[in-house]
Order: sequence, then C-alpha cells, then structure tokens
Amino acid sequence: MKKKSIIWYRISYLIVKLYSSLSIIVSLKTWLFIGKCFGNIFYMVDFHHRNIALKNLRFAFEGEKKESEIRKIARRNFQQFSMSTHECLRLRNASLEEIKSLVSVEGKEHLIAAKKKSQSVILLGAHFGNWEYAHSFYSSTINRLNFIVRIVDNPFIEQERINWNKRAGVNVIDKRHGLRLVIKRLKKGEDVVIFADQKGRLKDDFPCQFFGKKTSTMTIVPALARKFNIPIVPMFIVRCDDGIHHRILFFPELEVGYNEEKQGIHEATQRQSNIIEKVVREYPDHWLWFHKRWKRYHMYLYPEEVVRRRRRRAKRKRKSRLKKI
Repeated sequence: MKKKSIIWYRISYLIVKLYSSLSIIVSLKTWLFIGKCFGNIFYMVDFHHRNIALKNLRFAFEGEKKESEIRKIARRNFQQFSMSTHECLRLRNASLEEIKSLVSVEGKEHLIAAKKKSQSVILLGAHFGNWEYAHSFYSSTINRLNFIVRIVDNPFIEQERINWNKRAGVNVIDKRHGLRLVIKRLKKGEDVVIFADQKGRLKDDFPCQFFGKKTSTMTIVPALARKFNIPIVPMFIVRCDDGIHHRILFFPELEVGYNEEKQGIHEATQRQSNIIEKVVREYPDHWLWFHKRWKRYHMYLYPEEVVRRRRRRAKRKRKSRLKKI
C-alpha cells in the first residue's frame, strides 16, 4: 500500500470516527433525522448515483409506476441508506442489548423448521435495509453467523467493522477467498449469510428473470445448499414506520430440488430471484438501486451482437500484439 494512501485512509478514518462520536451526544431519533437530511443532500448533489438509481427504477417498474413515483422512491432510497449508515456509525458506541431492543422478528417458525433438518443453515440475503443490525441481532440471539462480503478499501474502517461484528458474534469473511472457510464453518454448525442480489463472475452465473428482465444471477447459494444438503432460509430486515425500530423477516425455506443437478440449481436460482424481487417490490426504498444490476441484460437480449463484439475485440488485441513485435 502506498504511503499517500495510508495517510489518506488514516485521515478519513479519523474524520469518520470524530463524526460518529456525535451519536453519543444526541438521541437516536435526532441522529437518524440527521442521517435523513444527509440522504436528501446526497440525492441532490450525487448526480452519478442518483442517475443510476433512477435509471434502474425506470427499467424495473417500466409501465407500472409514474415518473413522480420513481423519483419519490429514489429520494427515500437515499434517505434509507443514509439513515442505515448513521446507525452503523453508532454501532461502536452501542450495546448489544440496545440492538436487541430495536429489532423484532417475524416468521421465525420458518427458521426453526429448517434448523430441525440441519444444524446449520444458509441465510439468503440482499443489500437491503440495515443488514448490520440484522446480522448482529441474529448472531447474538440465535447462532454464530458468517458473512461473506467485499472488504472495505480503507483498512482502518474495515477493522472497526470487524471489531464490532466480532463483539456481536459475526465472522466477516472476504468474498475473494472465503468459500473454503465458509464450508468449514457450516460443517461446524455455524450459519452463513450470502447476498445474492448482485451479479458475480460471468462463468459462475446464470441468467434469471428479475423484474421481468433477464440478467446475470449468482448461483452460489443453491449450489452450496445442494452440495452439502443445507437448507436455505431467506432473511430480510425492514425499517418500521417510526423510523427507529426494525423487523427481521424470515420466509419459508427455499426449495432447491433434486432433479438433474444443473437444471435443479438453475431452477432454485430463479426461485431465489423471485423471493428477492417480491421483497423489493414490497419495500422498494430499502434495496440498493445504485448498483448496475441489469448491466448484462443486453448481452442476453442480443447474444449474436455480443459474440461479434468479442471477436472484434480479440482481433484488435492480436493486431496490437503484432505491432509490438
């Protein structure tokens, strides 16, 4: 890591740490109001992410919602994630008992039914609501949890996140090389949560219908469940109307199926997309609309054009290598 990067990371970490210390002075309600205000500000000034969110919302709800509704959802989306970020900044100063008092559970019978079949379960999640609250509550009240996630670029901020999660009983695992560790933890009886709402590597994905449009979808969840005979339980967290409390929602076990292996995984992957879409439709402001979820949509819509582009690209590369020689 370059010296300049370390200095910048340390400065930004100190700024974040200083700002988060304000959460001790004010009440949670005031702190969340500040977060909501920041969400409004970012909606107005962050043109890049606002345009991505609006584009995705128009694409997903094409012919279903008016432009005024789309913009309202986008604004609320910025507010939600800013409020969740402020809640996460406050975690280092909060106790586990406080988190437990802010979160309630619905549909726990689905988790209990799955636990009767296996000592460990795979929790199907998404970039939805305040997942840090959900994971902390789950691990401190139900079972140890492993969370596969992209590591934050700033190592000082990442260490803060790891420390809090450890205190709550959550093991943060780098998604780049954490599969073996996850399998080991599952065999030990610990649970794992995997976010399956974003595209992964093209060779490992499968094109599924999501909001009526075919797009690249991760197959890791049903593949793991099938290989190790572990049940999948969808888990999402939503903010209550008061803006302070949250509800964890457990859904019935996701059926993997036992027909021909590849076909069974593909069918389960589509069911996985269906449940995520169902929850996002019900709470559209809770999902991460800033991500380019349908980036590969045109690849599936016009496969011949994609092949032609790849051939042209390969041809240009060959010519470039020949020139260097």
